[in-house]
Order: sequence, then C-alpha cells, then structure tokens
Amino acid sequence: MVGPVTDRWTMLIAAVLGSLLSLDAVRLEAADDDIVMADIQEDPSVRQPHMVNLGTNFDANLFEQHGNGWVLRGDRGEPSPTASPAFAYSRALGRRQLDRIESACGITPEQRQRLLLAMESDIRRFVADVEVVREKYRGREINMNVPAGQKQWLAFQQDIRRCRDRMRGIFKEGSLFATVLGSILDERQRDCLTAEAAARRTFHWRVMVLEVLARLDDALGLDQTQHDLICDALLEREPALRIDSESLDRDDPNLRRNLVLMVLAGADRSQFQAGLSPRQWQALSALMNQGRAMRSWIDQQGVLDELP
Repeated sequence: MVGPVTDRWTMLIAAVLGSLLSLDAVRLEAADDDIVMADIQEDPSVRQPHMVNLGTNFDANLFEQHGNGWVLRGDRGEPSPTASPAFAYSRALGRRQLDRIESACGITPEQRQRLLLAMESDIRRFVADVEVVREKYRGREINMNVPAGQKQWLAFQQDIRRCRDRMRGIFKEGSLFATVLGSILDERQRDCLTAEAAARRTFHWRVMVLEVLARLDDALGLDQTQHDLICDALLEREPALRIDSESLDRDDPNLRRNLVLMVLAGADRSQFQAGLSPRQWQALSALMNQGRAMRSWIDQQGVLDELP
C-alpha cells in the first residue's frame, strides 16, 4: 500500500509543481511583453529636437534677437502665447525716443501730447501688420530634418526680417510721428535736435573706431603716424549710424569690427599703401577686402540708416 500511495502523491506534487512553473512562465512572458511595449511607446511630453514650433519661436526671434540673429527654442508642449508683446515693445521704443527728443530740445507738454498721439497711431498700425504674420505661424510645427520643413524655416526667417525692418521704421520718415515732429518744433528746437543727433552719432562712431584700431595696432604693429593715418580716414567717413538706444546698446564686438572695416574699405587705398610697409599693407588690404564683403550683412543688422 505504501508504494502505490507514495507514487500517487509523487505524481500529484509533480502535477502541481508543473502547473506553478507554467503559470510563472506565463507571468514572466507577460512581464517581458510589458517591458517591450513600454520601450516602444512614445512619451507625448518628450519633444523631438528636429521638430520646431514656429509659433513659440516668433516672438523670441522678432523681439529678443537684435540685428540678424536667430534662436530656436524647444517646445515642451505648452501652447503658444496668445498675447503679443508687440504693443509693449514698440511703446517702450517710442518712450525712449520721446525722452531723447525732450532732453535734446525741451518740448512743451502740449507738444509731447501731440507726439504721443501720433506715436500711438504708428504703433497700432505696426502691431496690426505684425499680428497678421504672427497668426500665420501660431501652432505651426515643422520638421527640420526634411526639405519641406527647411523651406518653411527659410520663409519664416524672411517674414521675421520684414517685421524687423517694419519695426525699425515705426517712427522714421513717412510715419505720422515724423510728420508731426517736423511740424510742431520751432526752429530752435529743430536745430537742437539735429545737433544732438549729430553729436551722438560722432561720439559713438569715434568709440567704435578707437576700439577696433586698438586691436589693429597690435596686429599690424602700427606706429603713431600710421595709426593717425587710418584713424583720420575712418573719422572722415562717418556712416549714418542709427542713434536709437536699441542699436547703440548692442554689445557686439564682431559687428563693430565689421562695420569699421566696411567703412575702411571705401577709403582711398593709395594713402595707406604709401604710409605702410609692404607687410602691413598686405595685411590691411586683406582686412579691407573682408570689410567690403560684409556690406550685405551689415545692412541686415539694422544699425545704419543707409549704407555709405
């Protein structure tokens, strides 16, 4: 009896163990499947670096980037801002310009009020123009890894450049502000404003020239006579610098260097060649050629009212 009973218990235990092992295998297989599925499912909160939301990059490129700079900010899934900073930005530009005019020629409260009204009209037209373009890119996402996306990015840059140009000219010739300003100032005020603008332009140009020449002195080994020769040529060719605070406050040594070299490229080369050694002239000539090649780039920076 012992033998058969023992055999039956042995078979029963083996069957139970087999069932448990089969169940564990199923559980293990399911667990493995779960892990695989977790690996291949895309987390919607993780944005791919090649996907760019043009709506979230519009304001940053128009209002935060000076000159011709560009920025690409990642999109973490937040919706594009609905309120445009165009009003605040353009009004701040207007206040700084109005304060400079008031400081230069002492406008009356009545004149200031008329200028403010004209300025607000120009600002509203500017904002309306910008908002049309801004709305065009709201929520638009592009893939920078494909030609179609790259083409849209180039179109986006062109639209931003046009908006930048429009922004730089808000209160320039042709604006209501410029028209009112010319009509309400008396002769003394106009003379004061013109003199102040000229003095600011000359001061900032001289600072740029001396900064760049300090580096050229070391690179070319210039003596005082040679330094004065180049410096005088540059000061005589003072460009039409924009004297608004946005342009003058830009901390960009590369821009200042290229601007000075561009102006230098337009000077009479024979005077430099005669006053420099062959080695110095060869080095300076290369720099002048570099400056000439930067004309288009300088124009895009918006620091000149017109190219020399």
